[in-house]
Amino acid sequence: LTVGKDAIDVQSQSLTGNLTEVANGSIQAGNAGMVAAILNAAATGNIDVTANGSLDARFGIDAENFGSGSTTVTTVGPVNVTTGNGIFALTTGGDVTVNAGDVTSTGNTAIIAQQTKAGAAGAINVTAGNVSGTTGIFANNVGTGATTITANGTVEGAIAAIDAKSNAGNAIDITLSGTTRNSAQTAAALAIRTSGGATTLINGGTLTGLVELGDYADLVTNNATWTTGGTSLFGGGTDSLMNAATATLVTASNGALLETTTFSGLESLSNSGLLTMQDGGAGDRTLVSGNVTLAAGSTYAIDIGGAQSDLLHASGTADITGSTLAVNIQGSLQFGSHYTVLTADLGLAGHFADVTGITNTAFLSVIDTYDTNNAYLDVLKTQNFADAGLTPNQIATGQGLDSIPASGSLFNAVAGLATDAEAQAAFDQLSGEIHASAKGMLVEDSSFVRDAASNRIAAAFGDAGAAALPVMAYGEGGPEMVAADTDRFAVWGQAFGSWGNTDSDGNAAAFDRSTGGLLAGADTLVGGWRVGLLGGYSHSSFNADDRNSSGKSDNYHLGLYGGTNWGAIAFRTGAAYSWSSLSTHRSVAFNGFTDALSADYDAGTAQVFGELAYKADAARFKFEPFANLAYVSVHSDGFTEQGGVAALTSAGSSTNATFTTLGLRASTDVALGGISATARGTLGWRHAFGDVTPTSAFAFAGGDAFTIAGVPVARDSAVIEAGFDLNMSANATLGLSYAGQFGAHAADNGAKANLSVKF
Repeated sequence: LTVGKDAIDVQSQSLTGNLTEVANGSIQAGNAGMVAAILNAAATGNIDVTANGSLDARFGIDAENFGSGSTTVTTVGPVNVTTGNGIFALTTGGDVTVNAGDVTSTGNTAIIAQQTKAGAAGAINVTAGNVSGTTGIFANNVGTGATTITANGTVEGAIAAIDAKSNAGNAIDITLSGTTRNSAQTAAALAIRTSGGATTLINGGTLTGLVELGDYADLVTNNATWTTGGTSLFGGGTDSLMNAATATLVTASNGALLETTTFSGLESLSNSGLLTMQDGGAGDRTLVSGNVTLAAGSTYAIDIGGAQSDLLHASGTADITGSTLAVNIQGSLQFGSHYTVLTADLGLAGHFADVTGITNTAFLSVIDTYDTNNAYLDVLKTQNFADAGLTPNQIATGQGLDSIPASGSLFNAVAGLATDAEAQAAFDQLSGEIHASAKGMLVEDSSFVRDAASNRIAAAFGDAGAAALPVMAYGEGGPEMVAADTDRFAVWGQAFGSWGNTDSDGNAAAFDRSTGGLLAGADTLVGGWRVGLLGGYSHSSFNADDRNSSGKSDNYHLGLYGGTNWGAIAFRTGAAYSWSSLSTHRSVAFNGFTDALSADYDAGTAQVFGELAYKADAARFKFEPFANLAYVSVHSDGFTEQGGVAALTSAGSSTNATFTTLGLRASTDVALGGISATARGTLGWRHAFGDVTPTSAFAFAGGDAFTIAGVPVARDSAVIEAGFDLNMSANATLGLSYAGQFGAHAADNGAKANLSVKF
């Protein structure tokens, strides 16, 4: 049926007759779809309107009975209206019954059911499917009958989904099995409002939004899911909210906001299911004006993080005996955090039977504690950092970390590590071990200076195993290249390079280094002694890959040397000092923490050395057993690393080592393809004692000092050197040599090249 005005309009003045309208087909009307009215106030007849098909109109179904009879409206197909109500059903004394399918009004209330006669016993019964309007369902009963609303589909309204009014405390019963919400679809928007009667609200579907209930004893039972926010009003009377064992009551749903949900006027909240504020953001509040019971087997779920936690606050008492606290931790645990998770102003009874969702770290544990009115979660340190270490360096670093302020980001990052193994890896990176190992490198590299000086003195006296360094002396015509054992004032030079590695000793990481440089000296005869002065420069690079650490050093050398022979006995000695400018870089990265650190500082290496040798020639061969003694002291200046909170400060410190070397040198003249040459070699045993394991003392900002060891200098090692001096022509000599040093867990390989040209 399609019409421009009212499709069906029947009005009656009969005192006793019933009025029935049935539309089996679809209706499209320019005004009202179906109108049925009994106008006589003395009439006793009933109105019954049925729409089996769809109805589209400005106004939907209008059924008004001004007598004492009942009004019934039934729709099967969808009702869609643009201006008026979808269904308007009224009596002035009898029952109102609406059995509706889907009803939508874009401009008004979707369903209105009213009994408007005071004192009349008529009841209101509304059953609906999907409903949408400015208000979804509005029921108003001013008589003595009950009001019952059953919502089976999605019911929503811009003002409220359901609004029910009663009179003199008469019952309002609302049952939900679908989705019920304000059109805004937010937790803090009004979903259900009742007044004038004691309300029984049973949610078996999905309810979103707050409720406002009248001044009578109201009972709200949530059997499914209710998400609410803002302030729900329960009015006067003794009101109860029961969250069933299978139900979920959500009181915080937006992790980006700090939400406060209030149940105002509620005398009792009883949770047997899940009461949750877990929305990914800590700091939400649920306020109950009365008493709270978290029944045995129920769950109360919260977020904690940083300095905040969710809180359930009862103005009355609370009983949590046998319930479970489910915790969602935002970020990492912070040592010393003290979270209040439940408060009952008039007293707290019981403890949580279980606290779930918490994974304690290697160092921190979360403990539930209680007092008369509150339940707390406390983050306690249950293991010192040092206790997680295995190696001495790890333990020392842990001790340093134990001493820094617990409020700092470094402390809490380490405290948040899950296992001892993770902590040990973090300690290794934080230790600053590269600085201690670099001191050991400077001790080792001191040998380049004393070896060059001793070698020059040996060459000056023509002793066995000495390299023929390029030597220049002053003759009658000016400077000229001469033999190493010239008796004139002589100038010499030597270039060198070395590559070394030391394995991890199980404490410090493996350490690699390389050094290259140039030394030059001048000496002359003074009595029976050859004395001289040397100087030079070298550059070193070093790294400990397992510690993400590397560095470099520019070294400047100055020394005095001298020697003499007493028959077959040779004596060589000297002293030197090296200035080193070090630059280091290291990266620290472990779960929840990164830092990039660098340092620039100076160090000095002082050494004195001496050697006794005995010359024993046999035919073409020269042999020289020798004993060498050297004392080396490395002092590094204090420094503070640049970077983040993992930066270390170190005071100046010294490392002192003594080396003894016993060995044999040998040389002989040979011919190689018509080129005359000298073959030479050295074999010895070097023993180190003193500070063979270099150490440095560090401190984190605000913490105590701790001592870290670098890789040790080899205590015992074999010393090997082999080389040739080739006379390329009458005026040119090329010297090539290899030098090696091998300990149980360390190896150094070096090369020297000397070119001598006479002019």
